[in-house]
Amino acid sequence: NSAFTLPSGLLKAKYTFGENRDQSLTFSLTNTTSSERDVPYDTFATTTDMFGNVDRDITSRAATLTYNFNPEGNNLVDLDVQLSYADQQIDQTYIAGSSSLEGTPQEGQVLALTNADHRYETTKLSFKNTSLFDTGNVSHELRTGLELIRKKRLDANSATGGVDNRIAVYAVDDMRIGNAWTITPALRYETSEITGSTAPNDGVYDNDALMGGLSVRYAFDNGFAVFGSGAYTESLPILDDLNNATFMAMAEKSKTYELGASYDGVDMFRSGDSFAIKANLYKTELYDVTSYTTGVGRPAPNLASVDTEGLELEASYAMESGLYLDMNANITDGTQTAPDDTVSDWKNTAADSLRFTVGKKFGEELDVSWEVVANASTDVSGTETPGFGIHNLRATYIPQQGVLKDTQIRVGLENVFDRDYTPHLSTRSAPGRNLKLTLSRTF
Repeated sequence: NSAFTLPSGLLKAKYTFGENRDQSLTFSLTNTTSSERDVPYDTFATTTDMFGNVDRDITSRAATLTYNFNPEGNNLVDLDVQLSYADQQIDQTYIAGSSSLEGTPQEGQVLALTNADHRYETTKLSFKNTSLFDTGNVSHELRTGLELIRKKRLDANSATGGVDNRIAVYAVDDMRIGNAWTITPALRYETSEITGSTAPNDGVYDNDALMGGLSVRYAFDNGFAVFGSGAYTESLPILDDLNNATFMAMAEKSKTYELGASYDGVDMFRSGDSFAIKANLYKTELYDVTSYTTGVGRPAPNLASVDTEGLELEASYAMESGLYLDMNANITDGTQTAPDDTVSDWKNTAADSLRFTVGKKFGEELDVSWEVVANASTDVSGTETPGFGIHNLRATYIPQQGVLKDTQIRVGLENVFDRDYTPHLSTRSAPGRNLKLTLSRTF
C-alpha cells in the first residue's frame, strides 16, 4: 500500500503600483492533497483501538488576496490587508477488522463514525500594521492587528456541523532601550460565537478571552545575553466541542514561563570563526483541559492539568574554511493530574532528542553534510519505547555559471543504514532508507 499520487500546485502573482511603488496586490491560489493509509481514526489515541483504523484522504484549497501599503518616509504605516478563503475536504474509509467493537451491538455506530467525511470552509479578513517610532530613548516596533474569522463545518456522521465566528485584536511592542534591553509586551483579546446546525447541539455559545505575555532580554557588550518570558493563553471552545455543553462554556488555559541565556561571538578559537550557543529552560501548565478526554461523547474532562518542563539547547560553530557544526537538543518531562489529584506521567511527553550536523561549504557552489538524529529511550507509566539513532547525508549543489546557474540540485539519503525503529508516540515503524532528489530553479 505504498503507491500514491499527490498532485499539488501553487499559483502566485504580485502587482506593484502607487507613488514610489509603495503599494502592492498579491494573489495566491493553492491546491494540496495528502493521503494517510491505515492510520488510527482517533489521532489523540484517547480510545485505544475502539474505533480502529481508516484510510484518510485530504484535499485543501486556498485563495488569498493581500494588499500592502508601505509609504516611503512614513515609518508609522506598513499595512497589510488580507482576505483568504480555505476549503478542506477530508474523506475517510474504515479498515475492516481494525476495531475491537466489531461483532458487538456498537458495530454499526463505529462504521458510521469512521466512514464519515468532513468539510471545513474558513474565511478570514485581517488587518496588520507595523509602526516604527521612538519615545525618548526607547525605540518601538509596534505590531497591531484585527482579525475577522468565519469557519463553517458541514454535518457529518461523527460530528455536528456549525459556524464559528471570531473577532480578535492584538498588539505586540518590541521596545529597545539602547543596545542592551529589549522588552516585549503582548496583548490579545478574542471573542467567539459558535452556532450548531443540528439538534440537540443547535444552540448559540458565546465566549471571550483576554490573554498576553511579557518577554525581557538583556544583552551584555561581550556577546552574552539573558532573557525570560511569561505568557497566559486561552483556547476558546471549537466546533468539535458542540456535542458537549460543558466544554462550550469553558476555555482551555495555559501559563508558560521561560528563562535562558545565550552567547554569540567571533574569532574565538581562530581568526574568522563564529560560535553561538543558547540554553532555554521552560515550564508550561495546561489546565481546564478539554483537548484530551476519553469516553463516548467526551462526557467530562479526564485531566485536571498537564505540566511540562524541560531544557532546550542550541549551539553552532563555523570556520572560515567552510567547516560547520550544528547541535540541537531537547530534554523534557511531563506529568498529568486527574480530577481526583492522582499524578502520573503525561502520556504525550516527547522523547529526549538530539540532532547533530557536521558539514562543509565549498564557496557558494557546494554544501555537504552528515547528520545524526537520536532519541533517548522513554518510560511513560511503565510503557517503554527504545531509543534510536539514525544517520542522514545531504549534498546541495548550486552552479554559479553556465546554463544551470541559479539551479539548486539537492540529494539527500535518509536513514543511511536502513535502521528499523519506532519513534516514541508512534504506533508503527518509521520509514527505512529514503533517497530524495530535489531540483529547483530561480528565475
